[in-house]
Amino acid sequence: HCHLDGCRETVSRNSYRSRALNRNDRDIYYNPDDWPYWQLAEGCKTIRTVILETTSKVPVTWTNPRQCEIREGLWVDEYTGEEFTRAAQMEIDHIIPPQYADASNGYQWDYNKRAQFANDPYNLIPIGRETHRKKRERGIGDWQPREDFSCDYAKNWREIADKYDLDLFAQDTSRINKVMENCDTDAAPAVAD
Repeated sequence: HCHLDGCRETVSRNSYRSRALNRNDRDIYYNPDDWPYWQLAEGCKTIRTVILETTSKVPVTWTNPRQCEIREGLWVDEYTGEEFTRAAQMEIDHIIPPQYADASNGYQWDYNKRAQFANDPYNLIPIGRETHRKKRERGIGDWQPREDFSCDYAKNWREIADKYDLDLFAQDTSRINKVMENCDTDAAPAVAD
């Protein structure tokens, strides 16, 4: 037990997981500074800029000659199918959000692994701002993209979780398995509960 000011009673793992994703407890259980994203990738370009540049369907235009920030391109929000031409309309979404990873077992990772996860291009996808606002930190069991992208989304969740050895919540594992049952069977076996 703790005799210092500000100490909190230790909670069970399951209680931690649910509290870490709860908006009211977020400040207690999740520190975004522990998950450094948008690190510099090339010169003045951040990971965000690189993702936007590489996923644009047309050559991008820049806001300045140094090519640090993108002005326009053509992006498809894979979650909705909607197209966007202005970079300012786009957000880069973490397929598995850092807050979810933290609540899973990422809170045990060192800073470098958190930075790797938060900046992993395979875990990042450009989407519209409105879609990003709706999805937030939700897991695949609580939020789904359009049906045409659901197999890719479930496959990405599974592969990212495997890559980082994430201990997914039961409802998310169940959803991944259910979605993958209806997908092309070139996929790997089901995620274990």
